[in-house]
Amino acid sequence: MSTDSKDVKKLTFTEIRDAYNEAVADMNQLGDEIEELRTQPIPKEEKDRLDHESALEEREAAWYDAVALVELREEQLKKRESLDRARQQFRPVQVADKRALSLSEPDMYVREGRSFFFDMYQSQVKGDHEASERLAKHQAHEIEKRATTASSYGGLIPPAYLLDLYAKAARNGRVYCDQCNGATLPDTGMSIVVPRITTASAAGMQTENTAATTQDPAETDLTVNVRTIAGYLPVSRQAIERAAYDDQILFEDLTARYWATLDSGAISGPGTGVTILGVLATSGISTSTATTASVAGIFPKIADVIQQINVAMGGIGYVADKIVMHPRRWGMFNAATDTTGRPIFGISGQVYQNAAGVGDAAGYGSVGSLLGLPVYTDANIPTNLGAGTNEDRIIVMASPVVHLWERSGDPVTLSFEQQAGTSLQVQLVCFGYVAFTAGRYPAASGVVSGAGLVTPTF
Repeated sequence: MSTDSKDVKKLTFTEIRDAYNEAVADMNQLGDEIEELRTQPIPKEEKDRLDHESALEEREAAWYDAVALVELREEQLKKRESLDRARQQFRPVQVADKRALSLSEPDMYVREGRSFFFDMYQSQVKGDHEASERLAKHQAHEIEKRATTASSYGGLIPPAYLLDLYAKAARNGRVYCDQCNGATLPDTGMSIVVPRITTASAAGMQTENTAATTQDPAETDLTVNVRTIAGYLPVSRQAIERAAYDDQILFEDLTARYWATLDSGAISGPGTGVTILGVLATSGISTSTATTASVAGIFPKIADVIQQINVAMGGIGYVADKIVMHPRRWGMFNAATDTTGRPIFGISGQVYQNAAGVGDAAGYGSVGSLLGLPVYTDANIPTNLGAGTNEDRIIVMASPVVHLWERSGDPVTLSFEQQAGTSLQVQLVCFGYVAFTAGRYPAASGVVSGAGLVTPTF
């Protein structure tokens, strides 16, 4: 494919990328040929020696041309990326008419009022002009209310009463992810490169007139792949047109599925194919094995993982600061009693003597504390691990170095996409992009595992 005579604006990113990769491959091949010619013995015969020198000069001239082509392709690639990024960032704001919107003007989509999803369906599937105008007016109202621009959002902004449900689903569905060090995903690219220092610099006591201690730092790059999470609800035309589905039910169910998938991936994703590499599958994390299914058997193992993290990371300023476990494990701790029948764990807000921890048995998410660290419960921790496929895990983390990148506004992007006409269905779709890693400093995360974490009995 030739891109020399074509306007970069008319070429796709994939076409330019392929041309760039082809140019790099040609350059590398010529470089290999030059190295091979240089390592060959110089012929003794004058004719053969001249032929050898001529071949070497030809390859070197071609290599310089190849380098120039690579630089051209690289410049084209950067221009294409810049163009795509600008198109994503700057978009026109659609409004229904030219009159100014007042912030005191109420939104037309309110609880128990007009259906937001019905208007989406009417606009995107049936081409209803009035529904499109209502959605455009709602979008402009939400953008002005937030003092932002349309480019900050991937699609239509749901009305406030649906965003309340969105927040609820987020809190319940992604407890572990909310404990990570969150950051905004870059606008472009399908991977993030995180530098890791593998050999630190050094300092030491100096004797007068002697050289100071020195050590060149070394680093390796950790590549974190960006993953796509998508979900949809197949909704019948009859259900939407006859209003059998409630907006709140549709929105809460869809976003809850999204968050649960993200949270499960960050915890236990295998990292193969298109999946997230979760903390439990990350090589090099701190570990401790509990063999006895009791508080006395598990409690010291949690302390063991905490000290492992602190020993490995404390020297560079990171220490264990959070514990995440399955609700059934927290329930086991709260149900434990001593030999006289008194509870080992106390209730939050009460004063106890020699309590192993305090918290709320009926809570979810932030529930209490153990060994001075806050405890969070997350039902997305698997319970089918181990030899008997009935074990869960307890995760301890130094949260500042467990990273999660997300795109601002995800997964608010919603659309109806029509299926085959005979099915009488449409799809309510949401998707988002994420990147997660516990691999920057694997020893900053730890897990308690083993037969001691089988299904608890009460």
